[in-house]
Amino acid sequence: MSPRIGFHWLRAGHCRHPECVVQRGGRCRVVDYPSLVGLLLHPTRGPMLFDTGHHERFLEVTRPFPERFYRWVTPVALDDAPLLEQLARLGIGSRDIGHVFLSHLHADHIAGLRDFPGARVHAMRAEWDDMRRRGRIGALRHGFLRALLPPNIEQRLEFAEHADRIDLQGALGDRGEMKSGFDLLGDGSIVGIPLPGHTAGQMGLAFETQGGRRVLLLADACWSLQALTVNQPPTWLATSIFADRHAYRDTFHTLQALRQSDSDLLMLPSHCNASWESIRHAAL
Repeated sequence: MSPRIGFHWLRAGHCRHPECVVQRGGRCRVVDYPSLVGLLLHPTRGPMLFDTGHHERFLEVTRPFPERFYRWVTPVALDDAPLLEQLARLGIGSRDIGHVFLSHLHADHIAGLRDFPGARVHAMRAEWDDMRRRGRIGALRHGFLRALLPPNIEQRLEFAEHADRIDLQGALGDRGEMKSGFDLLGDGSIVGIPLPGHTAGQMGLAFETQGGRRVLLLADACWSLQALTVNQPPTWLATSIFADRHAYRDTFHTLQALRQSDSDLLMLPSHCNASWESIRHAAL
C-alpha cells in the first residue's frame, strides 16, 4: 500500500486578469487569481512542495525591458506572507524541503525556487526542452523567465519521464480517463500526471492524504473549478500563449469528464479562489 501524504494548501501572492478573458462568459471585471502552492508531507521523506508561487524575485527580473511587459500584462501582488515565513510557522526550514515538483516553468510557479537550494527538482522533460529552445523574446511571450531558475538547476533536475509508469486505469475516475502517470518517488505515493496544452509539458500530481482523501493537483489545466463545471474554458486571447490549444482542449474535456464521474476526487487548480477557500483551514 502506498504511503499517504500530509497536505497543506498555501497561498503565495496573486495576479490580476479580466475574468472575461480567463473564462468564456466571464464578467467584464478584473479578478484576483491566487498563486497556490502545495505542501506535501511524506511520512518518511519529509516536506516537499508542488510549485513555489510568486516571489519578490519576479519583480526584480521584470524591471528591465522587454521583461517589464510581463509585469504589465500580468500585474502581481505579494500580499501574503512570504512562502518561507509560512513554512517556518509550520516548523519547516528552506533546507528541510527535499523535493520540489514543478507543474510547469511559468514565472508564477517557479519564482520562489531559489529559496530551496537543497531540493531535487522534478519536471517534465518536454517542458524543459520547450523552454530551452526559445530565445529571450519567445520565452517571454510564453511566460518563461529563465532568470528565476537557480544557476545549478540542471544538476538538480529529475525528469518525470525517466520515472516508472503507473497504470491508473480506474484509479482516477470510474472510467479511468487518466490512464497512467509517473511514480515520481518510486513508492507509488506521489504520481505525476501529464496535463499538456497550457504548456508543452505541464504536470499535475495525484496522491492520497493521511485522511484518506484522493487529491489531483491540476496546476493551470483549468483556472477554476467553475470553468470545468459550466464548460467555460479560456478565450482565444488567453489561449494564444498556450503551447497547444488542441491539447489543452482535450485535457480540459478529460478533466470535465473526470469531475462528473468521480465526485469523491478532490481536484485543485492552482489559481482557483473557491478551491483555496474550501480547504485552506481543512484537515485532509
